[in-house]
Amino acid sequence: MQVVYPSYYHRFSCSASACPDTCCQGWGISIDRETYGKYMSMGGLMGAKLRSHIDHDRRRFLLNHQGRCVFLDRHGLCGLCVDLGEEMMCRTCRIYPRHQESYGELAEVSLSLSCPAAAELVLNLKEPPEYRIRERISGREREDSAEKGLSAEEKELLDGLFAVRRAMFGLLRRTDLRADTRAGAVLALAHDAEPRLRRGDRGGAEAVCSRYGAASAEKLENLFAGSREMGFQRRQLEEEYLAELMKLETVSGGWEELLTAARNAGNARPRAGAWRKAGEERVGQERAGQERAGQELNLLEYFLYLLYPGAVYDGDGWSKAKLAVFSLLAVRRLSAGLKDGREDAKGEAETGDPFVRAAWLYSRQVEHSDANLRRLETFVAESRSCALSQMLACLLGGTE
Repeated sequence: MQVVYPSYYHRFSCSASACPDTCCQGWGISIDRETYGKYMSMGGLMGAKLRSHIDHDRRRFLLNHQGRCVFLDRHGLCGLCVDLGEEMMCRTCRIYPRHQESYGELAEVSLSLSCPAAAELVLNLKEPPEYRIRERISGREREDSAEKGLSAEEKELLDGLFAVRRAMFGLLRRTDLRADTRAGAVLALAHDAEPRLRRGDRGGAEAVCSRYGAASAEKLENLFAGSREMGFQRRQLEEEYLAELMKLETVSGGWEELLTAARNAGNARPRAGAWRKAGEERVGQERAGQERAGQELNLLEYFLYLLYPGAVYDGDGWSKAKLAVFSLLAVRRLSAGLKDGREDAKGEAETGDPFVRAAWLYSRQVEHSDANLRRLETFVAESRSCALSQMLACLLGGTE
């Protein structure tokens, strides 16, 4: 099996007790069969404690009245790992936040943004990541690959999706373009390539990629000039998107507070692109703008990497690209409720960069809930507010 991974993948390090949150609360942690067998055969008091705190029907750890894993100690560390060693942790806990998506005989791995340390790493990258390939062979992987093998038509579609995604990444790296123009060009490219991919015209899809890649900065900036004049429409769309986020089931703590802060910020928040003017001095303004622009581009690339190839299974790459852009717009809107002065809506001390915090809280709701993911997939596919012109207005409206 070939495994694709981003160059930052092996740089991840758990922040343990220094983490602003914990991955050991708010959701039932599944236990793989092999580890479950170890727990069932363990003797002594620890074995008895383990078995008494497992939902044996679902094969999950039970949570205490605070919604936390009972093995999470007062220092924010896993008691199982501390007392018994990492080998006694279940597979979910051992590999998190590492995540894998499989496409036949190829797998792509990533770090989930739902982890605060991973979000900090991924969103604050100063250079675009490289995507590397290595071979990984095991009996289990060969078996999984055989079970999930792709048909010839699906392989051809996957190759086309990868080609379009490479073109998207190329646009995101165009330093001659404004950051929001790069995001708009990615969305427009996905829209124009979609009908070619659906009818199996890979050559046509690649021609679209070439056209966008070769377009001058002036041509692309002019392409979206009309969208920049839709400031009022952008504000309406942001509120529609926020209303949809409020319909999601709550997966982890902090989400409802984030929604409330974003809603309360309302019209008092700065308009899109206003972060370019944040700060007391011009140098500070420019630095703040560059940092936020970089974070937004990194977030969009993350979701394109994670979501877009999944269209090999349903043939809907356009909706996958829209969901990636929607995620950027959602995090941008949610972060507006968090103050740069590191205070929350109640005036209490807040930790971490507002955009990074909003990103990992959003990711928890979407990446750890199939119901939430399906809801948003349906929303971007069917809602008129997620048509190309509307999403471009939300991306670019009101910016100079």
